[in-house]
Amino acid sequence: MADAHPLPRDALREIVEASLAHLVRLIRPDGRFIYAHPAGAPDQPLDGYNMLRHCGTLWFMLRAVNDLGLRLPPAEAAAIARAVGYAAGKFDRPAWLAEPTLALVTRGAIKTGGIGLALVMLQEYAKAPGLPAATPLPLDQTIAALAAYGRAQQDGTDVLHKRQFADGAVLPFRSDYYTGELLLGLFVTGQADPGTIALAEALLARRYGVPEQSHWMAYAACEAAERALVGEERLVGYLTDLVTAILDRRAYRERRQSTPIACRSEALTRFALLCDRWPGRFPDRLRDAALNAADDNLTLQLDWYADGQFGKGDEDDRVQIDYIQHNATAFLNRWLCH
Repeated sequence: MADAHPLPRDALREIVEASLAHLVRLIRPDGRFIYAHPAGAPDQPLDGYNMLRHCGTLWFMLRAVNDLGLRLPPAEAAAIARAVGYAAGKFDRPAWLAEPTLALVTRGAIKTGGIGLALVMLQEYAKAPGLPAATPLPLDQTIAALAAYGRAQQDGTDVLHKRQFADGAVLPFRSDYYTGELLLGLFVTGQADPGTIALAEALLARRYGVPEQSHWMAYAACEAAERALVGEERLVGYLTDLVTAILDRRAYRERRQSTPIACRSEALTRFALLCDRWPGRFPDRLRDAALNAADDNLTLQLDWYADGQFGKGDEDDRVQIDYIQHNATAFLNRWLCH
Protein backbone atom coordinates (compact mmCIF):
# COMPACT_ATOMS: atom_id res chain seq x y z
CA MET A 1 0.00 0.00 0.00
CA ALA A 2 1.19 3.53 -0.79
CA ASP A 3 1.66 5.34 2.52
CA ALA A 4 3.98 8.21 1.49
CA HIS A 5 3.18 11.38 3.40
CA PRO A 6 3.25 14.81 1.74
CA LEU A 7 4.75 15.98 5.03
CA PRO A 8 6.92 14.14 7.50
CA ARG A 9 4.83 12.51 10.20
CA ASP A 10 6.31 14.84 12.80
CA ALA A 11 5.15 17.81 10.73
CA LEU A 12 1.60 16.46 10.63
CA ARG A 13 1.63 16.17 14.41
CA GLU A 14 3.11 19.64 14.78
CA ILE A 15 0.19 21.15 12.83
CA VAL A 16 -2.32 19.31 15.01
CA GLU A 17 -0.63 20.39 18.24
CA ALA A 18 -0.29 24.00 17.05
CA SER A 19 -3.98 24.07 16.10
CA LEU A 20 -4.95 22.65 19.48
CA ALA A 21 -2.80 25.23 21.27
CA HIS A 22 -4.31 28.09 19.29
CA LEU A 23 -7.84 26.96 20.05
CA VAL A 24 -7.04 26.67 23.75
CA ARG A 25 -5.85 30.28 23.67
CA LEU A 26 -9.18 31.29 22.14
CA ILE A 27 -11.20 30.05 25.14
CA ARG A 28 -12.42 32.96 27.22
CA PRO A 29 -12.85 32.89 31.02
CA ASP A 30 -16.57 32.06 30.61
CA GLY A 31 -15.80 29.07 28.36
CA ARG A 32 -16.92 30.73 25.14
CA PHE A 33 -14.42 30.81 22.26
CA ILE A 34 -13.22 33.82 20.38
CA TYR A 35 -15.22 32.50 17.47
CA ALA A 36 -13.43 34.24 14.61
CA HIS A 37 -10.60 36.66 13.98
CA PRO A 38 -8.40 37.87 11.11
CA ALA A 39 -5.44 35.60 10.42
CA GLY A 40 -2.68 36.30 12.90
CA ALA A 41 -4.84 38.65 14.97
CA PRO A 42 -6.80 36.74 17.66
CA ASP A 43 -6.91 40.00 19.64
CA GLN A 44 -9.36 41.35 17.03
CA PRO A 45 -12.51 39.23 17.52
CA LEU A 46 -15.02 39.12 14.69
CA ASP A 47 -18.78 38.76 15.07
CA GLY A 48 -20.68 35.47 15.11
CA TYR A 49 -21.20 32.34 17.17
CA ASN A 50 -22.48 28.84 16.59
CA MET A 51 -22.86 26.24 19.33
CA LEU A 52 -22.66 23.29 16.94
CA ARG A 53 -19.24 24.51 15.86
CA HIS A 54 -18.35 25.08 19.52
CA CYS A 55 -19.02 21.38 20.23
CA GLY A 56 -17.37 20.18 17.02
CA THR A 57 -14.26 22.20 17.79
CA LEU A 58 -14.03 20.65 21.24
CA TRP A 59 -14.43 17.22 19.66
CA PHE A 60 -11.31 17.87 17.58
CA MET A 61 -9.43 19.28 20.58
CA LEU A 62 -10.24 16.31 22.77
CA ARG A 63 -9.49 13.86 19.98
CA ALA A 64 -6.09 15.50 19.59
CA VAL A 65 -5.46 15.10 23.32
CA ASN A 66 -6.53 11.46 23.31
CA ASP A 67 -5.13 10.32 19.96
CA LEU A 68 -1.76 12.00 20.48
CA GLY A 69 -1.53 10.83 24.10
CA LEU A 70 -1.13 14.35 25.47
CA ARG A 71 -1.25 15.31 29.12
CA LEU A 72 -2.52 18.86 29.33
CA PRO A 73 -1.04 21.38 31.75
CA PRO A 74 -3.55 22.37 34.47
CA ALA A 75 -4.38 25.75 32.91
CA GLU A 76 -5.16 24.18 29.53
CA ALA A 77 -7.20 21.38 31.09
CA ALA A 78 -9.20 23.98 33.02
CA ALA A 79 -9.80 26.00 29.84
CA ILE A 80 -11.19 22.98 27.97
CA ALA A 81 -13.34 22.11 30.99
CA ARG A 82 -14.75 25.65 30.94
CA ALA A 83 -15.60 25.32 27.25
CA VAL A 84 -17.36 21.98 27.78
CA GLY A 85 -19.15 23.52 30.76
CA TYR A 86 -20.28 26.43 28.58
CA ALA A 87 -21.97 23.96 26.22
CA ALA A 88 -23.44 22.02 29.14
CA GLY A 89 -24.97 25.25 30.40
CA LYS A 90 -27.16 25.18 27.31
CA PHE A 91 -28.47 21.66 27.91
CA ASP A 92 -32.11 21.70 28.97
CA ARG A 93 -34.97 19.22 29.22
CA PRO A 94 -37.81 19.54 26.69
CA ALA A 95 -41.05 19.37 28.70
CA TRP A 96 -43.00 17.95 25.75
CA LEU A 97 -41.13 14.62 25.70
CA ALA A 98 -42.37 12.01 28.15
CA GLU A 99 -38.95 10.39 28.47
CA PRO A 100 -36.38 12.41 30.43
CA THR A 101 -34.06 13.90 27.83
CA LEU A 102 -31.60 16.74 27.38
CA ALA A 103 -31.16 18.94 24.35
CA LEU A 104 -28.66 21.59 23.31
CA VAL A 105 -30.80 24.73 23.15
CA THR A 106 -29.73 27.84 21.26
CA ARG A 107 -31.93 30.83 20.49
CA GLY A 108 -35.02 28.94 21.59
CA ALA A 109 -34.47 26.04 19.20
CA ILE A 110 -32.91 22.58 19.13
CA LYS A 111 -30.79 21.57 16.15
CA THR A 112 -30.46 17.82 15.89
CA GLY A 113 -26.90 18.09 14.62
CA GLY A 114 -26.01 19.73 17.91
CA ILE A 115 -27.06 16.58 19.74
CA GLY A 116 -24.67 14.49 17.67
CA LEU A 117 -21.77 16.89 18.14
CA ALA A 118 -22.42 17.25 21.87
CA LEU A 119 -22.33 13.45 22.12
CA VAL A 120 -19.00 13.04 20.34
CA MET A 121 -17.56 15.93 22.38
CA LEU A 122 -18.62 14.39 25.68
CA GLN A 123 -17.46 10.90 24.70
CA GLU A 124 -13.95 12.23 24.04
CA TYR A 125 -14.08 14.29 27.24
CA ALA A 126 -14.83 11.13 29.20
CA LYS A 127 -11.71 9.48 27.75
CA ALA A 128 -9.31 12.39 28.32
CA PRO A 129 -7.02 12.08 31.36
CA GLY A 130 -6.96 14.56 34.20
CA LEU A 131 -9.96 16.69 33.28
CA PRO A 132 -12.32 17.96 35.98
CA ALA A 133 -16.10 17.46 35.99
CA ALA A 134 -17.70 19.85 33.51
CA THR A 135 -21.39 18.88 33.45
CA PRO A 136 -23.99 19.23 36.22
CA LEU A 137 -24.98 15.56 35.86
CA PRO A 138 -22.41 12.77 35.61
CA LEU A 139 -21.13 12.36 32.07
CA ASP A 140 -22.79 8.99 31.51
CA GLN A 141 -26.18 10.35 32.54
CA THR A 142 -25.72 13.45 30.38
CA ILE A 143 -24.78 11.34 27.36
CA ALA A 144 -27.75 9.02 27.90
CA ALA A 145 -30.20 11.93 28.15
CA LEU A 146 -28.86 13.66 25.03
CA ALA A 147 -28.94 10.37 23.13
CA ALA A 148 -32.55 9.80 24.21
CA TYR A 149 -33.49 13.14 22.66
CA GLY A 150 -31.58 12.25 19.49
CA ARG A 151 -33.32 8.89 19.14
CA ALA A 152 -36.67 10.64 19.55
CA GLN A 153 -35.91 12.64 16.39
CA GLN A 154 -35.83 9.52 14.24
CA ASP A 155 -38.81 9.75 11.91
CA GLY A 156 -39.10 6.53 9.95
CA THR A 157 -36.30 6.65 7.39
CA ASP A 158 -35.54 10.30 8.09
CA VAL A 159 -34.58 12.61 10.96
CA LEU A 160 -36.29 15.75 12.25
CA HIS A 161 -33.66 18.48 12.02
CA LYS A 162 -34.91 21.43 14.06
CA ARG A 163 -37.60 22.00 16.69
CA GLN A 164 -38.77 24.80 18.91
CA PHE A 165 -37.73 24.21 22.49
CA ALA A 166 -40.87 25.71 24.01
CA ASP A 167 -43.43 23.39 22.41
CA GLY A 168 -41.59 20.92 20.17
CA ALA A 169 -42.97 22.35 16.94
CA VAL A 170 -41.03 20.96 14.00
CA LEU A 171 -39.37 23.72 11.99
CA PRO A 172 -38.83 23.48 8.21
CA PHE A 173 -35.05 23.94 8.33
CA ARG A 174 -32.94 21.14 6.83
CA SER A 175 -29.19 20.65 6.88
CA ASP A 176 -26.92 18.42 4.81
CA TYR A 177 -24.97 17.65 7.99
CA TYR A 178 -27.34 16.95 10.90
CA THR A 179 -28.33 13.38 10.04
CA GLY A 180 -24.73 12.18 9.78
CA GLU A 181 -23.76 14.07 12.93
CA LEU A 182 -26.57 12.44 14.90
CA LEU A 183 -25.77 8.94 13.68
CA LEU A 184 -22.11 9.42 14.53
CA GLY A 185 -22.95 10.63 18.02
CA LEU A 186 -25.27 7.71 18.72
CA PHE A 187 -22.77 5.20 17.33
CA VAL A 188 -19.68 6.40 19.19
CA THR A 189 -21.52 6.58 22.51
CA GLY A 190 -23.05 3.12 22.09
CA GLN A 191 -26.53 4.65 22.24
CA ALA A 192 -27.95 3.36 18.95
CA ASP A 193 -31.15 1.34 19.28
CA PRO A 194 -32.81 -0.92 16.68
CA GLY A 195 -34.59 2.12 15.25
CA THR A 196 -31.25 3.86 14.75
CA ILE A 197 -29.82 0.84 12.97
CA ALA A 198 -32.88 0.57 10.71
CA LEU A 199 -32.59 4.27 9.93
CA ALA A 200 -28.92 3.89 9.05
CA GLU A 201 -29.64 0.89 6.83
CA ALA A 202 -32.30 2.87 4.93
CA LEU A 203 -30.06 5.92 4.51
CA LEU A 204 -27.16 3.85 3.22
CA ALA A 205 -29.44 1.96 0.85
CA ARG A 206 -30.60 5.18 -0.78
CA ARG A 207 -27.05 6.60 -0.82
CA TYR A 208 -27.88 9.51 1.45
CA GLY A 209 -24.91 11.89 1.54
CA VAL A 210 -23.12 10.53 -1.54
CA PRO A 211 -24.06 13.41 -3.90
CA GLU A 212 -23.03 15.88 -1.17
CA GLN A 213 -19.76 14.01 -0.51
CA SER A 214 -20.72 14.05 3.18
CA HIS A 215 -17.81 13.65 5.56
CA TRP A 216 -20.26 13.21 8.46
CA MET A 217 -21.86 10.23 6.74
CA ALA A 218 -18.37 8.88 6.07
CA TYR A 219 -17.61 9.10 9.80
CA ALA A 220 -20.94 7.49 10.70
CA ALA A 221 -20.59 4.66 8.18
CA CYS A 222 -17.01 3.92 9.24
CA GLU A 223 -18.07 3.84 12.89
CA ALA A 224 -20.94 1.50 12.04
CA ALA A 225 -18.50 -0.78 10.23
CA GLU A 226 -16.03 -0.95 13.10
CA ARG A 227 -18.83 -1.68 15.56
CA ALA A 228 -20.56 -4.22 13.28
CA LEU A 229 -23.83 -2.30 13.52
CA VAL A 230 -24.90 -2.53 9.88
CA GLY A 231 -24.62 -5.25 7.28
CA GLU A 232 -21.14 -5.55 5.82
CA GLU A 233 -22.19 -5.70 2.18
CA ARG A 234 -24.26 -2.53 2.52
CA LEU A 235 -21.45 -0.64 4.24
CA VAL A 236 -18.86 -1.69 1.69
CA GLY A 237 -21.07 -0.64 -1.20
CA TYR A 238 -21.97 2.68 0.39
CA LEU A 239 -18.44 3.69 1.34
CA THR A 240 -17.10 2.63 -2.04
CA ASP A 241 -19.64 4.92 -3.72
CA LEU A 242 -18.99 7.81 -1.32
CA VAL A 243 -15.20 7.66 -1.62
CA THR A 244 -15.42 7.23 -5.39
CA ALA A 245 -17.65 10.32 -5.62
CA ILE A 246 -15.01 12.37 -3.80
CA LEU A 247 -12.24 10.98 -5.99
CA ASP A 248 -14.10 11.53 -9.25
CA ARG A 249 -15.67 14.95 -8.62
CA ARG A 250 -12.98 17.36 -7.45
CA ALA A 251 -14.64 20.69 -8.21
CA TYR A 252 -14.49 21.45 -4.49
CA ARG A 253 -10.79 22.23 -4.93
CA GLU A 254 -11.54 24.96 -7.45
CA ARG A 255 -13.29 27.06 -4.81
CA ARG A 256 -9.88 27.70 -3.23
CA GLN A 257 -11.30 27.57 0.28
CA SER A 258 -9.74 25.53 3.04
CA THR A 259 -12.74 23.95 4.73
CA PRO A 260 -14.59 22.39 1.76
CA ILE A 261 -11.28 20.71 0.90
CA ALA A 262 -10.65 19.72 4.52
CA CYS A 263 -14.03 18.03 4.89
CA ARG A 264 -13.25 15.76 1.93
CA SER A 265 -9.83 15.11 3.42
CA GLU A 266 -11.54 14.03 6.63
CA ALA A 267 -13.73 11.56 4.74
CA LEU A 268 -10.83 10.14 2.73
CA THR A 269 -8.52 9.72 5.72
CA ARG A 270 -11.25 8.24 7.91
CA PHE A 271 -11.93 5.73 5.15
CA ALA A 272 -8.22 4.83 5.00
CA LEU A 273 -8.25 4.27 8.76
CA LEU A 274 -11.22 1.97 8.37
CA CYS A 275 -9.36 -0.04 5.73
CA ASP A 276 -6.57 -0.60 8.26
CA ARG A 277 -8.91 -1.46 11.14
CA TRP A 278 -11.39 -3.51 9.10
CA PRO A 279 -9.07 -5.29 6.65
CA GLY A 280 -9.96 -7.30 3.60
CA ARG A 281 -13.18 -5.51 2.68
CA PHE A 282 -11.90 -2.90 0.19
CA PRO A 283 -9.32 -3.20 -2.59
CA ASP A 284 -5.90 -1.75 -1.76
CA ARG A 285 -6.11 0.47 -4.82
CA LEU A 286 -9.13 2.30 -3.38
CA ARG A 287 -7.38 2.94 -0.08
CA ASP A 288 -4.27 4.12 -1.95
CA ALA A 289 -6.31 6.42 -4.17
CA ALA A 290 -8.08 7.87 -1.14
CA LEU A 291 -4.78 8.58 0.62
CA ASN A 292 -3.18 10.05 -2.50
CA ALA A 293 -6.13 12.41 -2.96
CA ALA A 294 -6.06 13.30 0.73
CA ASP A 295 -2.35 14.10 0.48
CA ASP A 296 -3.00 16.41 -2.46
CA ASN A 297 -5.74 18.07 -0.45
CA LEU A 298 -3.57 18.50 2.65
CA THR A 299 -0.94 20.19 0.54
CA LEU A 300 -3.58 22.61 -0.74
CA GLN A 301 -4.87 23.24 2.77
CA LEU A 302 -1.42 24.47 3.77
CA ASP A 303 -1.93 27.45 1.45
CA TRP A 304 -4.16 28.93 4.16
CA TYR A 305 -2.28 27.74 7.24
CA ALA A 306 0.04 29.53 9.65
CA ASP A 307 0.69 29.23 13.38
CA GLY A 308 -2.15 26.84 14.21
CA GLN A 309 -4.66 28.86 12.18
CA PHE A 310 -6.50 28.08 8.95
CA GLY A 311 -7.97 30.98 6.99
CA LYS A 312 -11.10 30.74 4.93
CA GLY A 313 -9.50 30.95 1.48
CA ASP A 314 -7.87 33.08 -1.19
CA GLU A 315 -10.37 35.92 -0.92
CA ASP A 316 -10.81 36.00 2.84
CA ASP A 317 -8.27 35.54 5.64
CA ARG A 318 -10.94 35.10 8.33
CA VAL A 319 -10.02 32.37 10.81
CA GLN A 320 -12.94 30.61 12.48
CA ILE A 321 -12.93 27.85 15.07
CA ASP A 322 -14.61 25.38 12.72
CA TYR A 323 -12.10 26.11 9.95
CA ILE A 324 -9.39 25.02 12.37
CA GLN A 325 -11.47 22.04 13.50
CA HIS A 326 -12.00 20.53 10.05
CA ASN A 327 -8.54 21.26 8.69
CA ALA A 328 -6.65 20.11 11.76
CA THR A 329 -8.82 16.98 12.08
CA ALA A 330 -7.83 16.02 8.54
CA PHE A 331 -4.16 16.29 9.53
CA LEU A 332 -4.85 14.29 12.70
CA ASN A 333 -6.59 11.54 10.73
CA ARG A 334 -3.67 11.45 8.31
CA TRP A 335 -1.19 11.20 11.18
CA LEU A 336 -3.11 8.15 12.40
CA CYS A 337 -2.73 6.41 9.03
CA HIS A 338 0.49 4.47 9.54
